Amino acid sequence: MTGKVLLDENKQFQFDFSNAPYVWQVQELTKSTMLSDVDFITEIEGEIVFLEYKNANIQGAKAPDAMVKKMKHEDFYKKIARKFYDSLLLFWACGGNQEEKPITYVLLIEHPIIDKKIRKQLVLKIGKQLPLSLVDDRLKRKILSSFAVYNIDEWREQFSQIEIKSIVENI
Repeated sequence: MTGKVLLDENKQFQFDFSNAPYVWQVQELTKSTMLSDVDFITEIEGEIVFLEYKNANIQGAKAPDAMVKKMKHEDFYKKIARKFYDSLLLFWACGGNQEEKPITYVLLIEHPIIDKKIRKQLVLKIGKQLPLSLVDDRLKRKILSSFAVYNIDEWREQFSQIEIKSIVENI
């Protein structure tokens, strides 16, 4: 894949960011550090989007229920939140978002049993770890405008400019 068409870490889904001004994969910087990272940072219609992609609904998944087991522990929520914080640090350190556009963090999650109700619970539990309501006169910019947990259909409704499609048969 070249340019703005990238693959997920399992190399089963293609993310087409051609309609976005840019896309950045933070792991280019974090791979030799202890920092965590989101999968992609992009801009969509004047909004910065941090995208973390988790998919246990893939062909050949070794332990598809491992994600559900992880979700039962506080560490899962902290790790998802940390991915945002560490990525934001690097994004700002590299001069990202000098225009102070709103930032949205999206957890795109696919699993056969993770329904809308569970996604709402994830929003609440992970959202508590994020600076969504942090307000102080000393802050010169809003750190995070919104956080959402979507399945792939909800992603397509909200962010149709970024096409996601399977590149493996039978998915």
